Amino acid sequence: MPKASGGTSDPVFTEVQRRVYSLNYRIKEYEQKIAEVQKLIPLVQGDREIEVLHRLLDGDSMRAIGKHMNLSSTTIFRVRNNILKQMVK
Repeated sequence: MPKASGGTSDPVFTEVQRRVYSLNYRIKEYEQKIAEVQKLIPLVQGDREIEVLHRLLDGDSMRAIGKHMNLSSTTIFRVRNNILKQMVK
């Protein structure tokens, strides 16, 4: 009997391997971005800004943050922009 050439000819297995590799790459990119943001957290001042930042990092939407804090989503967008300005300084 002939020996296998070393690879798999199963197209489903090959596609799963490709997707897993792609997702792992994306996860590493996100982890790097989150680490950069976490380094800048001490630069953020103000109770409102800190609360919004932590909720954003937890994955809450602008609308959900606004409902929790009894603020409009427009105000939350403004607070987020203030956070970004503080981090860039």
